[in-house]
Amino acid sequence: MEIVLKIIIMNTIFIFFTYLATADTHKKTIIKIIDKISGKSYIHEISKDKILIFRNLDISSSQCIIDTEDNNNFASYIRLKERSKDKYIFKGWILSKNISLSQVSHPVYAIKLLECL
Repeated sequence: MEIVLKIIIMNTIFIFFTYLATADTHKKTIIKIIDKISGKSYIHEISKDKILIFRNLDISSSQCIIDTEDNNNFASYIRLKERSKDKYIFKGWILSKNISLSQVSHPVYAIKLLECL
């Protein structure tokens, strides 16, 4: 089981670095925040290195890249911080196409990457 997990992680890293090699960086990230309880969704734009305050969360994006071979494929490095605890609950890459590889785990909100501008 451990070997299978290591193979999956290695393949994911390989795919991600291949993706970075053919990408352009951009300054704005467009995300969709879905409230799992009410079912409402919100679309927000985050400028590079700025903080979006959404209810009890601070969301920031330091990089947003577009795949030059597939212009509908985006990746963004985001940081998700819970304001009440002053603690990061997610730091990592989210992908627009492979959502299952980069899903933000939060009990109330689901965050999806829509676009880089």
